[in-house]
Order: sequence, then C-alpha cells, then structure tokens
Amino acid sequence: MRTRTAPVPRVRAAALVTVAALLVGAGGTASADDVRAQSAFTVDLSGSPSGPVLDTGMQGFSVESADFAHGYLTADLLAERLKTLGPHGVLRLGGYSMDLVWPAFGAYEDAPPPAQAIGGTVDQGDLDRLKELLDATGWKVTLGLPLKSLLDPAQLKNPLRDPAPQVTMDQVMAEVKAAHATLGDDLLSLEVGNEYDNVTTLTPAQMWDTVKRYQDAVDAAVPQARLRMNGPSANTAVTNSVIDGFANAALADGADAPKRTLEEMSSHLYAGSHCGTSTLTMPQLLSPATYTRARTKLAGIRAVGDRLHGSVPMTLNESNSASCSGQPGVSDAYGSSLWALDYALQTARSGAVTRLQFHTNTAAVCGDFKARDSAEYPVSYRYYGAFCAADQAQLDARGLSATPLYYGLWAFRQLPRGRFVDLGLPDGTLDRLRAYAVVDEDGVHHVVLINIQDPASPDATDDTVTLTLPQGFPGGRSVRLASSAAAGLSSLDASAITLGGASVNPAGIPDHAPRSTPVAAGAPVTVAPGTTQIITLAG
Repeated sequence: MRTRTAPVPRVRAAALVTVAALLVGAGGTASADDVRAQSAFTVDLSGSPSGPVLDTGMQGFSVESADFAHGYLTADLLAERLKTLGPHGVLRLGGYSMDLVWPAFGAYEDAPPPAQAIGGTVDQGDLDRLKELLDATGWKVTLGLPLKSLLDPAQLKNPLRDPAPQVTMDQVMAEVKAAHATLGDDLLSLEVGNEYDNVTTLTPAQMWDTVKRYQDAVDAAVPQARLRMNGPSANTAVTNSVIDGFANAALADGADAPKRTLEEMSSHLYAGSHCGTSTLTMPQLLSPATYTRARTKLAGIRAVGDRLHGSVPMTLNESNSASCSGQPGVSDAYGSSLWALDYALQTARSGAVTRLQFHTNTAAVCGDFKARDSAEYPVSYRYYGAFCAADQAQLDARGLSATPLYYGLWAFRQLPRGRFVDLGLPDGTLDRLRAYAVVDEDGVHHVVLINIQDPASPDATDDTVTLTLPQGFPGGRSVRLASSAAAGLSSLDASAITLGGASVNPAGIPDHAPRSTPVAAGAPVTVAPGTTQIITLAG
C-alpha cells in the first residue's frame, strides 16, 4: 500500500515539522505491507520548567477496609509489589466497606461481630501485619472510619442497602488508639466515611460538622497524637459542588479552621462507569472527551485548593478507569496501561492534587468477580485491580500477577522528581498523541510520548515526533512500554506487556531493570501505535 502522512498539528506558529521515514523489515528496507501511515508532531521543549512539581511519591493505592479486616495487607503478599513502585507511596484503607467492618479493640476486643459485618473483623493482628508491611516498604497509610452507623438512620438514603453493623464512637476511638500506638507516624490521617453524598442526606455543611465531631473525639482519645481528618471523599461526579460546599462550611468557621481539622481534602474520580446499565469502551477511555473531562475536574479541585490558600492538601484518594469494580474487557485490557500512565501524568501536571490513589483489590484470583449482593463482594476481584493471582494455587503461594494498570504505574515510576514544561500541544492532538516533559533537579529533560491509537486498527498511525530545543535535540535514551499481543489495546494478556523489555514476576519483582535504547541526536522519534516512549535526553 502507499505510505500516507496524516495532517500535521500546529504546535507553535513557527513550528518546524519533520516527517521521518520508518524503515522496517530485513536490511532496513520497508516492504509495502510494513509501512504504516504517520502523524507528524513537533514538541517544543525550550520553555522554562515552571509548571507544577512532579513528586515521585504522589501515587498510591486505595484498598477496601474489608481487605484489611481479612488480613490481606501483609508484607509477604504486597511488599515487593509496592517497593517496585517506589518507597514513598500511600495506602488508603477505606472504600464502601469501611462501614461493613467490625473494629475489635479495647472493650470490644472479644465482642462477637454482628451479621452485618460482612467486611470482616479488624483486630490488633491486622494492625501488626500492616505495620510490618509499612516498615518493609516505606509506604504510609490513611485509615477509614465508619460513618453510617453513627448517624441517625433518617439521614441515610437507603438504610437497607449495605446495612452497617452498629458501631459506637467509643468503639471507633478504640481502633484509633490502637492504630496510633501501632503505626505511629506511618498513620497520616483518619478518613470519615466513604462518598457520604451517595449514601447520606447530609449537606456539605452537615458533613463538615460531622468531621469536626470526629476530630473532637480523636483529640480526646489520643490528645498527643496530632491526628487530623481527611474528607469529604466526595463521589465521582465531574462537578466539584460537594467539596466546594464543604470548603465553604469550613471557611465559615474562620480562615484557619480547615487546617486545624483536615490533613487533606479528598475527592474521588473515575474515568467512566460500570454501575447499573452504564458501560465504558476502550475508545471512550482513551478519548479526548475523557481527557478533557478529567482536566475540568482537576481544575475545579485546584480552584478549591486555591481558596484554602494551599493550607490543606487536595487529594484524589480513590480513582480508576470505571466505577463499580471496573469494566470487563477495558479496565483489565492493555489499553488501561497507557491510560493509567497518561492519567497519572495529567493529574500531576495539573498541580491540583498532591496524591492520586488507584482503587484495587489485593488477594483475589483474576476474573473471579463476585456479584454486588454477595457477602464476598467486599474483597472480590476488581477488573481495574493492579494485581491478581492467575489461579488459586498461585494465590495460595502468595503470588500475584501484575495487571495492565500496574504496568502503567510502573512506567510512571520511571520519572524522577522535577518540574513540568509547558509543551503547548493543542487539543487536536489528543486522539493520537499525549506528551509530557519534566526537567529534573540536575536540569535533565525527561519526555513521555504516548501513542494512544490502537495498533489493531487499520487506521492507526505512527507518531513521528520532532523534539526541539534551542541548542538542538541532543539525542538520549528511551524506555518503551509496549505489548506484543496481536489484539492491541483490547488484549487481556498482561504477560505480553513489557517495560524496557522487563516484566514483573508473580513475586512482584521485575525480571530485570527496564532497559533503554539509544535515540539518535537530531532525528524525529517514532512512537508506534499503542506504545509509550520515556526519553531521557543526553546531558
């Protein structure tokens, strides 16, 4: 077939566009069938690194309180998987099951759990195992506290849905005392309830009053701990009306009121939904519309943070591709690797939040999803999970396989701390290329180029990207995220994914460090469909 070149997006008015020939096949000669259409881009790296800071510790995980209560947060199961992603992450223990667990501490240590406690029982043994995990990894944790059983039943939207065991404030504070005594400074904050706006009739002002009530109880229980709260953990709506109203209520108590009570102001965001009859497709997940919707949400979160004058960090403490456990065939497919990397970088570049936590299962067999009305659902496999066991035998051997999501987060981990450079790419490029650049503390440029097109599509194009600097492009080295599976972005074979040729084994350890390949000075970079190149420019 004839090689064709797609229209070239204009990045700068005076941008120089270079289209490189892609030579493949034996002897460097391209056959007619091997030549793919190309889209050419110019990315200007000459801007000053004046954007938000990329903090290598901003990524983390959100896990269900039920996983904690079932004893799954252990060093032998999770330590290597967390360490591969870096030494400074944060685990959030929460989710909807924070209202379904039974805290067995203090006077309640031997109290039998009621039937409603389908999330399990949290006891001192769980805290001890969690402390071992944190010590082994350097990660820290936030602890979710139940909300529904401490409210008037009239304030619940549907008291019969996920009925909560009757937990008292004294019982909750007994857990807080034990958690502080066991975890010390590894316990960052206490979260009050999960998506209160979905399950209660509380207004943002009433939720603020509720959070203050919990803070008063914490101060009385552990007066020297200086533990503060996080909330309101608002639902996944694109708008930010809930946290905006929550901030209004906090500021009404005085300019210093938010930081006296809140360690962080948390929100949730999912790219799509699998709740009810909702579905998400791979083209939708990677679409410009999904990208710009996240951008709008993040801009709103940043605006709320600005109103607080930066006194309270803003976080997305629960996020992923599709709410309600993920979308089969999308959340667990290779394309979610590219989405996770792109989304993490988009979030970091927005400067809106200090932390992004992906919701995941822990000890689950891949594909063994339990129905929403099952007592096993709180600890069920999630399609968007970061790891899962290939079968029960692997799980019994404490093995977990890395999923597409995990590979995207591992790719994100390859970038150092630094400041973003504004590349000025127009939205018209979003259907083919996502690009980011960070300058590290030594002045070295790190560039991420993601071709989000599906290699299985006949219309997919190579992205040929000319990188420009005032002194010229010096070349460098590139680490490549790719899948060898023929199904492209829809492939469910996570074993086909590699980062720099490396894979993560079931023990959670890469078989080798990601390897880089040279990038020639002065030449455009060709990024094949469904791949990412993480380029470190030569000094």
